[in-house]
Amino acid sequence: MSETVVTDPASIELWHGIEEHLSRFDLIICDLWGVMHDGVTLHKNAGAAIECARRNGVQTIFLSNAPRPREYVRNHLINMGLPKQLTDFVVTSGGLARDEVRNHFSGAKLYHMGPESDSNTIEGLPVSLVNSPDDADVILATDLAFSDLEKHREFLSVARQNDIPFLCANPDRVVHVGDRLYYCAGAVADIYTDMGGDVRWYGKPMKSAFDACLDEVDMPDINKGRVLMIGDSMKTDITGAVGAGLSSLLIAGGIHRHELSNVLNQVDNDAIPSAVFTESFDFDDTIIPTAVAEELKI
Repeated sequence: MSETVVTDPASIELWHGIEEHLSRFDLIICDLWGVMHDGVTLHKNAGAAIECARRNGVQTIFLSNAPRPREYVRNHLINMGLPKQLTDFVVTSGGLARDEVRNHFSGAKLYHMGPESDSNTIEGLPVSLVNSPDDADVILATDLAFSDLEKHREFLSVARQNDIPFLCANPDRVVHVGDRLYYCAGAVADIYTDMGGDVRWYGKPMKSAFDACLDEVDMPDINKGRVLMIGDSMKTDITGAVGAGLSSLLIAGGIHRHELSNVLNQVDNDAIPSAVFTESFDFDDTIIPTAVAEELKI
């Protein structure tokens, strides 16, 4: 019988590497942006850690809120330098949104909110494309229409009046590209929700995204405590893991790097008091990770 992960709810473990903890897990679900790469450069230590997990018999799968098809993301990882054999299992929010359009909006008039560079997300779908959300039966958002978030209220007002569903293919609110921070489609979805609109989310933190990962690796009945979600976002990665009943590792070098710099200064015997952690975030204090690490590495 494999051991079950037991954690102390009063504290959060501080990990200095992943290898010594691998015996506690059968599956790793790993975020991409902020963990494996920064949008520009592959984090080589993170790639080595995933290879180490595979060598130790732990299955791995990437789960990304990238609003792109699975194959695009897989090829992007390979082009960045990640070994091809580590990219065999990939689930993306864009891929899940595409599945939704095929299954429930075939023949509809679809407005794509996002740049031309995201066109592969709508390529081949059984829909008619329209040039305005005013004319749509459904909106599929992969990015913003304007850099000014508040402009989306007026832009989407007719769609809201017509009760048009808004499919959010990138539920992230912000993302780091190198050292810069950018808004994502999730920030627009929040505005449409505030307007009273019908928003349908794909990807983390929705439980359906984690279930899709378990199905992808043919492990639907796995002990959830022996599944480790690795990510850098409290709002998507850690909230999703807690909601799905999974263990979780928060990477401190991602979008919460500033909040966590204070937390990491208050470590005692490789443990972070949960109270210290929650005080550093304007966040639900029931959402805490199993462990924190400065980066993903062996």
